[in-house]
Amino acid sequence: MWYLVQDRLVIDGLWFNFMPSWWRRNYGLTFGERFVFDPDYRVEIYRLMARALHDRFPDLHIGCPDPQPQVILPDFANVITPALAGCEVIYPEDNYPWNRHLAPDAIERLRPPADIAAAFPYSEIARQVAYLNGKLGQDVKPSWKNRGVLNDAELIGGPDFFADFAEDAPRSRILIDYCRAVLNALIIRNGRCASPSEMAILTNCMVMMISPASYRDKLLGYDLAAQELAYETGQQFGIHHCGSFERYAAGYRAIPRIDWIEIGWGSDIRTALALFPEATIQYILSAVFVASASRGKVREMLSAILEGTRGQWHRFRLSMADVEYGTPDENLLEIYACCKEMR
Repeated sequence: MWYLVQDRLVIDGLWFNFMPSWWRRNYGLTFGERFVFDPDYRVEIYRLMARALHDRFPDLHIGCPDPQPQVILPDFANVITPALAGCEVIYPEDNYPWNRHLAPDAIERLRPPADIAAAFPYSEIARQVAYLNGKLGQDVKPSWKNRGVLNDAELIGGPDFFADFAEDAPRSRILIDYCRAVLNALIIRNGRCASPSEMAILTNCMVMMISPASYRDKLLGYDLAAQELAYETGQQFGIHHCGSFERYAAGYRAIPRIDWIEIGWGSDIRTALALFPEATIQYILSAVFVASASRGKVREMLSAILEGTRGQWHRFRLSMADVEYGTPDENLLEIYACCKEMR
């Protein structure tokens, strides 16, 4: 669950994401299949989470003292396209859903659905949103998250996919074409109910598993097409690249305009800000570092990152993603304090 620290005296956005295991071990909350498929249960869990964060971190301005019921979409996380493809999905009680890979013969039979809204899990998301809208008197549109072509192909095909991809094997082309068709269908569908702030975000986590040359030669065309489709349907366009950014920056710069880019721990924030002057740049702090470092080391590292953003506060964000159990509360408070002081 994502909570935004909204304090424009600091920076425009500071995000904290607490893992299901953090909630499970700190508060005894159970996720699993019921959290995904029981909308009433999920709404109440989110209310508990919002209240708990408000009480635990009053200085962070996250959560809510009296959260009201609201429409909360089921989160299939990374497995939404694999679930559509027919992969078996596992729903842990203390983590996000994950999937088993498809067998090679099943991959060869993959065909994108004629109507993605009528296919599981998108039909299930729409059903739950309609139910909660009716119960709570709200009018939330079931906007569906976009994914990255390479991410989904690896999740469906498993570790053998990259060998097939490197050899341009027919099975890898089938899988890539399937994932591209699903991505295009989602962008078009979301564009029908897009607000001015709607954004098509590609998750390109797996790009770091291939070379920059392979990205340019084999995948850039798909990202270019996705960007064009996003603008044609009235949406903004963003890329999540959670690895080191510099090696792939030139490839991404071949895309005419990117409105939002998320870059991984260890990336050079100055390079990203300079090379993409039109974009908001969001920097992902390392959950492992924040969990294990002293408060002083957190301040030292964060100060160096923030120093590189001077003069660009209006288009810089920080993401404290994947906070795990055992992360010192004082380190999270230090992130906020350091941002405020560096302004």
